Amino acid sequence: MKNQLCVTDLHGIYAAITTPFKMRKVVDYEALDALVNRLIASDVSGIVPVGGTGEYTALSPDERYRVVEAVVRSTAGRVPVVAGILSPGYAEALDHGKRFLQAGANALLLVAPFYVLPSQEGIFDYFSNYAADTHGATLLLYDIPGRTGVHTSPETVGRLANAGLIKGMKACDTDVAHFQKVIESAGNAISVLSGDDFLYPIHVALGARGGILASPTLIPHAWCRLHQNLQENNFQKALDIHRGLKPLLDVLFEETNPGPLKAALQLTGHSDGSVRLPLISPGIDLRKRIKAALSEMSA
Repeated sequence: MKNQLCVTDLHGIYAAITTPFKMRKVVDYEALDALVNRLIASDVSGIVPVGGTGEYTALSPDERYRVVEAVVRSTAGRVPVVAGILSPGYAEALDHGKRFLQAGANALLLVAPFYVLPSQEGIFDYFSNYAADTHGATLLLYDIPGRTGVHTSPETVGRLANAGLIKGMKACDTDVAHFQKVIESAGNAISVLSGDDFLYPIHVALGARGGILASPTLIPHAWCRLHQNLQENNFQKALDIHRGLKPLLDVLFEETNPGPLKAALQLTGHSDGSVRLPLISPGIDLRKRIKAALSEMSA
């Protein structure tokens, strides 16, 4: 397929971006274009629209497609676009995937099916059929049991990877031992990418090739410096950078993402900060602490 990525392309910092709104009602495409261009200028490795950070579940199907289309247009081939799919059912997930590929997405970040709480064999068959029905599209498994209640076992990840059904993975299980087993099962066959801003240095030390993370949307330069230092084996410098980010990360994830992240983007002049229900904007106290953390970062 013309949109396919090589597995070697899946490395570095992929920014899981927010979807800017105007007064909660409409997507702010001008702000979206500015965001994408700012991130590319900051040397991120890729852009991930309409995932959890992009409020996938709050967007209509047509809005999801138009956002992916707009991001593809803004990137203009400079970096890969990996479109997120958080649909629980196969038919909707497949329809969205096909539309996102038609819009020009280079790869799809497909969440492990949830709500029905499938077996490991069910997860394997889901991805096997999806790969066939998208004619070999570049697929990344999105494993986030904290949100879905579904744990994809390291053995299942290994089966998917070694069968060539997935090319990468966004790993959000906070169990470090589980992550290590995933690397052992699949790390030689696919690009395992960290999905946890707090555990990123540990994940890279264990074998992650990069990350799909939310906070680089706000502070891409810091994340790209951190990743570069890890690649150059400057672990102490990388840990120092990460330690410096932690006060900001603490407030960005104190409430459900992307509420605080959007508030921080508003405070730094990048969007109006609106979120859609069921999310609500952070209250005055948290906003004050976000502002203080941002000031501390820039000091």
